[in-house]
Amino acid sequence: MDLKSTFKNTDIEPFYIGGTSATVSESGELLATPINEDVIITNLITNEIVHRIEGDGELITSLMMTPDGNTLAILSQSQQLRIFDVEQGIVTKNFKMSSPVYISTVDTTSSLFAFGGSDGSITIWDIEGGYVTHSLKGHGTTLCSLAFHGELNSTEWKLVSGDIMGTVKVWDLVKRKCTHTINEHNSAVRGVGFDSTGQFLITGGRDNIVIIYKAPSFKPVNTFHIKEQIENAGFITLESNQYFYTAGSSNTLRIWDINSGKLLASSPTPYETNEELMIIDVIKLLTNDLFLVISDQTLVELDLSQFHDLDKGGIEIPIGKRIAGNHGIIADLKYVGPEKNLIGLATNSPSLRIIDPTRPLELRLYEGHKDILNAIDVSSDGKWIVTGSKDNEIRLWKWDEVEQDFTHHTLFHGHAGSVTAVSLSKSKDYPEFIISGSADLTVKKWKIPSQPNTTVKSSEYTRRAHDKDINSIDISPNDELFASASYDKLAKVWDVHSGETIGVLKGHKRGLWDINFYKYDKYIVTGSGDKTIKVWSLNDFTCVKTFEGHTNSIQRVKFFNRLSPQVISTGADGLVKIWDFKSGEVLRTYDQHDNRIWSVDIKEDGQIFVTADADGKIIEWEDNTEEEIKLKEQEDKHKIEQEQTLANYIQNNDWSNAFLLALTLNHSMRMYNVIKSCIEQNEDTESPIGSTLLEETIAQLDDEQLVTLFKKIRDWNINFKFFEISQRLLGVVLERNPPSKLMEIKGLVKIIDSIVPYNERHFARLDDLIEQSYMLDYTVEGMGFTAEA
Repeated sequence: MDLKSTFKNTDIEPFYIGGTSATVSESGELLATPINEDVIITNLITNEIVHRIEGDGELITSLMMTPDGNTLAILSQSQQLRIFDVEQGIVTKNFKMSSPVYISTVDTTSSLFAFGGSDGSITIWDIEGGYVTHSLKGHGTTLCSLAFHGELNSTEWKLVSGDIMGTVKVWDLVKRKCTHTINEHNSAVRGVGFDSTGQFLITGGRDNIVIIYKAPSFKPVNTFHIKEQIENAGFITLESNQYFYTAGSSNTLRIWDINSGKLLASSPTPYETNEELMIIDVIKLLTNDLFLVISDQTLVELDLSQFHDLDKGGIEIPIGKRIAGNHGIIADLKYVGPEKNLIGLATNSPSLRIIDPTRPLELRLYEGHKDILNAIDVSSDGKWIVTGSKDNEIRLWKWDEVEQDFTHHTLFHGHAGSVTAVSLSKSKDYPEFIISGSADLTVKKWKIPSQPNTTVKSSEYTRRAHDKDINSIDISPNDELFASASYDKLAKVWDVHSGETIGVLKGHKRGLWDINFYKYDKYIVTGSGDKTIKVWSLNDFTCVKTFEGHTNSIQRVKFFNRLSPQVISTGADGLVKIWDFKSGEVLRTYDQHDNRIWSVDIKEDGQIFVTADADGKIIEWEDNTEEEIKLKEQEDKHKIEQEQTLANYIQNNDWSNAFLLALTLNHSMRMYNVIKSCIEQNEDTESPIGSTLLEETIAQLDDEQLVTLFKKIRDWNINFKFFEISQRLLGVVLERNPPSKLMEIKGLVKIIDSIVPYNERHFARLDDLIEQSYMLDYTVEGMGFTAEA
């Protein structure tokens, strides 16, 4: 089979959307995240989604999972608390809170939840018992931090709370009262916590201050000015020594000496960009590692297991792994890596993102650009990546065989506007040059230097290319030509060496979004906002084919298939279409995306391709045309065999088996003819359908079979021609199946209700015929005719 027409898909969907923090079990195995009003629970070990919990229609405001991973508290803007049993996969309790809850915590024994409301009240929930143990009032405004100390019913059982006005309260849960009110902060207190002994308390606020207090008076013993807005603070024990940490607006976690306030260790300093990211939460794991929850819905695991001589300071905390809750708008993507088994993403983020489709939650970030990425391209061997950004720069990344990772190689700087399109030379594995297009309306050719870590500021040539934005550039397989597509409705073909235009492709009525060379013949394809795809000849630059079928702008088009040229297209209508170039027909349309599809890439000549949309959903597709053909052949063969068996049953008057097989085939007329034939050949029997054995078979039908049968009765009953047999069969079914049984079958009552109106119409028609026959008899008698005459 030359044409590839059917593909099976594997979806990689966003699982974290919204400003609410995520929550992780103490083992680091289970992660619960909000996705607007719904909740996703993910196994971080297997990269599989464990549960999808449907919301109540309102956005999630807080999530909290118990350390043992068995229970999840879900709170939404509707003020509903739902307690979800992770093992059973069900909501076990619903409770109406007095106000929306934006902060939650849980004790170390997985016994108690605490919820802080926007009305200043604190609700403590017994997890096992399923009831409220405490309702604490004292804060006059929204709570924004909570932490337990001690265990249920112990003498040292405390809670500390902080609000958005800077007030901190310490509560004795045994005595059920506030023992201390602290007013040392003048802004929201986002970080609170006790040390393991309960002797020290820490508070950190958005006023950039961390304060450490000592029990039982809870007077400040140390105050530290931290040069960032603090979103989380707490104590941590490393190598048997106690320290404190802070995290917040700098997007960096820092570990400090508890007495001197000396900075001892920190997570890697983020590259300075236009993107304003911050750490919104810090989650401790059983291993003493930390999970950082970042404001762009990514999570970063910090490995704290290998620290030595921490007190010397200056230590950079290694990152264990990154997890991407969503990728935002994916503007472009490519298969990358030595085996092209990874996917590189250009998203609305300054960092190049790379994911492994086999472990889609985990993320590699490559920093360097200062603004969002617009475009990405890759070399033939997958070992070189070029990215173009809104920061006017182009960066080249190379695969490091030793590190088994990509490293930065070259910075190209020279465009006066955002770099909107990039393409690497194709004929050799080691790329020799780059062609770039920019919002400054020029295209540039750049020579790639052999030395790494260099900056190139001078291009080989610069050409004014178009009158509007350049949206796509592609280099021909032999590196002799390159093509550009612009929003000025034109595509142009250029000589790579001279940088001169050799052809202009005119014909689209709106701007062009993409352009692509066919590797195996002299064709080039374009996709436009006018909803059409055009294929052009490189011999005379005329349009040879126009494909129509999308209902909105076409964002990406790609040629594939060496044996018989095909085109894949994606559009703003969220559709993926597979086209046969020769016939110009759509072979298949896929609608698994819900938003504009900005990007597509192909590998193995179309055996596999990947698409991504404006919601950050990624779908990988694999050709299974041969499998589908074989399956269809098997199905057709099996169907023919079944039909022959059905004919044999009818010939042998085996009405029960004939009926069951016709029901399985789900073909209305075959089943109708079985019943009709049974009646016609057994007119002398008392059974309304000609066979008491068939009646017994009908009495033993399961729920699914009964639903199918009632649908057939409904369909026949519409037509007066089939009315009699449908009524006979209906009578048998109702006689042989108690009404109580039928009422319990899901969806059956609705089908029966649709039968009744036609029954009434048919019986009314019969009454009219009977009445008319009486009138005819009366008329005949009145004319003096007799039956004998």
